[in-house]
Amino acid sequence: MAFIVVGFIALVLIGVLIYVLGTPDRHAEMTEEEFEAEAKRGSPLGAAFMGVEKVLRAKEIENVLLQKERVEKGYTISGDPPTTGEGNSVDKPK
Repeated sequence: MAFIVVGFIALVLIGVLIYVLGTPDRHAEMTEEEFEAEAKRGSPLGAAFMGVEKVLRAKEIENVLLQKERVEKGYTISGDPPTTGEGNSVDKPK
């Protein structure tokens, strides 16, 4: 019985795949102006993904900007423990 159910599901999936691949491309019949107009409209789903990514990466962006600021000021923090005297990675440059 399970073999018949699995076979039926496989046939349905193959049928759906053939149907999807057999439908004409909606961009194939477009003129160049129509295509450019649709591309300029943008996708609301794409905008939503960009917004979610911006929210999720806020901390990462903050860390990159902090690191950039340190490099511009001449501060560097390496993985080595700080040394005393000349060449200290934590001291301000002279």
